[in-house]
Amino acid sequence: MSNKPGFFTRIKNLSFEQQLTFANVLSERMLPNYQLFSDSVEFGNPQVLKTIVDLIWQKLAKQSVKLNLEVQQNKLLENTPELADYDNFGVIAAIDCSMALNTILVALEQKMDEDLINISKLSSSTVASYISAVEGDISDEATFEHEMMVEEKTLQDYLLTRIEEEPKLSPAFLKELRTEFKGFGISNIGIES
Repeated sequence: MSNKPGFFTRIKNLSFEQQLTFANVLSERMLPNYQLFSDSVEFGNPQVLKTIVDLIWQKLAKQSVKLNLEVQQNKLLENTPELADYDNFGVIAAIDCSMALNTILVALEQKMDEDLINISKLSSSTVASYISAVEGDISDEATFEHEMMVEEKTLQDYLLTRIEEEPKLSPAFLKELRTEFKGFGISNIGIES
């Protein structure tokens, strides 16, 4: 039996900045989902969400950046769709992306990391919802064994390991990490970026 702590315990053991980095990578990875939804129904401005992700990267890299959390939260709220207004799966993925970014903004505002772990769960939940939408009503076991979910879990574990190995989070490392994950070129549900 392994003495290695569980996945979520490992996230909780990260520093606040490491958790923010983990959360921001996953949030940025969800941006193409929002972009596709926005383009297809002509709602929202994806640039607002991209700007929030960029500002968080700059803050993590200790660049002098003015991040007015209340202003960004209000802009995000204005660009978050209502589930009841749309009848396609895209709205779920778009809302999940907005929720992930809002969670980061709230964590920064409160200087608390308690909810950042939920972004990992939210990203996986988006994948599970997508699998259900595509495959129909399948068992939880089949969902967890689905290729897309296995890919999601593998990628999150890889990301976590990379961050655990770099506790100092130098600007060079952050840039390398961001480039690496953007380089995959697809969102958590396979939307090309």
